[in-house]
Amino acid sequence: ADRYMASLTMRRDGSSRFGKDNRFATFPSVSAGWRINNEKFLQDARWIDDIKLRASWGQTGNQEISNLARYTVYVSNYGVNENGGQSYGTSYDIAGTNGGQTLPSGFKRNQLGNNGIKWETTTQTNIGLDYSFFRNSLYGTFDWYFKNTKDILVEMIGIAAMGEGSTQWINAGEMENKGFEFNIGYRKTTKWGLRYDVNANIGTYRNKITKLPATIAAKGTFGGNGVKSVIGHAMGSQVGYVADGIFKSQEEIDNHATQEGAALGRIRWKDLNNDGKITEADQQWIYDPTPDFTYGFNIYLEYKNFDFTAFFQGVQGVDIISDLKKETDIWAGLNIGYLNKGRRLLDAWSPTNPGSNIPAVTLSDNNNEKRVSSYWVENGSYLKLRTIQLGYNVPKSFAQKLAMERLRFYLSAQNLFTIKSSSFTGVDPENPNYGYPIPLNITFGLNVSF
Repeated sequence: ADRYMASLTMRRDGSSRFGKDNRFATFPSVSAGWRINNEKFLQDARWIDDIKLRASWGQTGNQEISNLARYTVYVSNYGVNENGGQSYGTSYDIAGTNGGQTLPSGFKRNQLGNNGIKWETTTQTNIGLDYSFFRNSLYGTFDWYFKNTKDILVEMIGIAAMGEGSTQWINAGEMENKGFEFNIGYRKTTKWGLRYDVNANIGTYRNKITKLPATIAAKGTFGGNGVKSVIGHAMGSQVGYVADGIFKSQEEIDNHATQEGAALGRIRWKDLNNDGKITEADQQWIYDPTPDFTYGFNIYLEYKNFDFTAFFQGVQGVDIISDLKKETDIWAGLNIGYLNKGRRLLDAWSPTNPGSNIPAVTLSDNNNEKRVSSYWVENGSYLKLRTIQLGYNVPKSFAQKLAMERLRFYLSAQNLFTIKSSSFTGVDPENPNYGYPIPLNITFGLNVSF
């Protein structure tokens, strides 16, 4: 009676990128639904139009690696090095001609083979609810999901003791993602002819690396900058120094931990381990690329021959690392003397501008202020009016006089405005680096059908 629904899917995938023992893998999925409003105990609830509870579980595979990933690869390399330094060439003057003829070449190993690599597998569980009340006026959905990826295909850089060309593709590491998405809307037509539909959504996701080989975690491939293991943190998280304002007096310098490059107007780094000196140990997690939540809302209005739509989209509580700030805040940021600098440099700290928290202008970077630090991490939250449009449909009787079935004029704009954090120093938090904002587009047009 359209109350209970179920489906089962089974995939059997094969890829020549894996060895014969692991070439094929099976990926099942199952889903079920229960339309609760069709049950007898809800028959008297006339205000309920639809309530459907659904759940699904399934697996998918990933084989996005090099076609040569499972092979040991050797290459010939004559090793010409025109810039000096050591050559790792494979050619050798075995005949002793001192360059009098083309030298024979051997081979060097570029990659270690691994015939045991297999499909990367993602297992995902979803639980959801679809609802509609009051003659389909109030409607929406709710979804919760949990995704776990294991046997992640990664390229592992071997340690020096393994010899030249010890890079190898392996299955290693696990990662999980979880979150929810909620959508709610209300639509109705008023007695005086206004039709409207307003809906909003909010969603979150949390990402965490749960397992990695020590060599990959130490290298910082998935985050951590090679300083701390990213395990337990979101992929892409970064470790760095904590900026604690700038030195504004000699007394502050004297009372601070020993810091190479310390001077008036220079960034002050926090002594996190309280050992009295600033070292590589004074670093902590400063950047997480996952936002607190994302959201959006849509507005649709229709009255007689006019229609209006607007779509807003936003991200809240997300970190961004601004490389552009290295151009706007420090003169030596890119070490290019003739490059235009940022306007913020005009407000840099100086004895006559003691209230500023922008480092003093200098041609050198003795304090290594370009290092990864919280000074470059900013609040990338924003709300954008993505699309807005006003349309007018010419009355059909008039359009038919022009031999047309339909004639509609419209005026629309994309990215009309952005609301961003007051602490953000760049141009566009959605595209924070290099200062290229997503452009504003304004369009006037007409639709005609005959």
